[in-house]
Amino acid sequence: MGFLSKIFGKPSGPILYTLFSIRPSSDLGAWAASFPNHTEVVGYSSLGHFFLRNPHDSEYLVLHPFKCAAKSYGSHLAVEDFEAEVLNEPGFELYVLNSDHVAELFRHLGPLAENQIYIPNPYPFLGGSEAPETYEKGDAWVFMHVVAHMHGLDDSA
Repeated sequence: MGFLSKIFGKPSGPILYTLFSIRPSSDLGAWAASFPNHTEVVGYSSLGHFFLRNPHDSEYLVLHPFKCAAKSYGSHLAVEDFEAEVLNEPGFELYVLNSDHVAELFRHLGPLAENQIYIPNPYPFLGGSEAPETYEKGDAWVFMHVVAHMHGLDDSA
């Protein structure tokens, strides 16, 4: 956070991701069944990627909900190590966290509130363009439930 954000409590620039105390993967609804070993959620990106951890071997996944897929980024002793070695890696920041796009969305829509992400409408897998003017801000957790439903994932487990 910059100096002004410390005074006023709002970020003075775009935030690419949020990390938090562990939440259970069951908070992701139907997604949890797809990754049964990764039972901890440690954060998410401003574009809706979620960061999951396997508590037994400390393997981290990045869940890409629009692609209905996840990628492993290996084991890391602590969340801080995952952040330093993956989230802050320049290529990851540019291509996955899409820092330039998030900066444009920040200028267009303003800062995100707690639990908010930038959401394109329509979703890319439904023909959306992901142009800045198609985005709105919305709840990250509700977003995950809606995208799971749109992909046909079953939340009855």
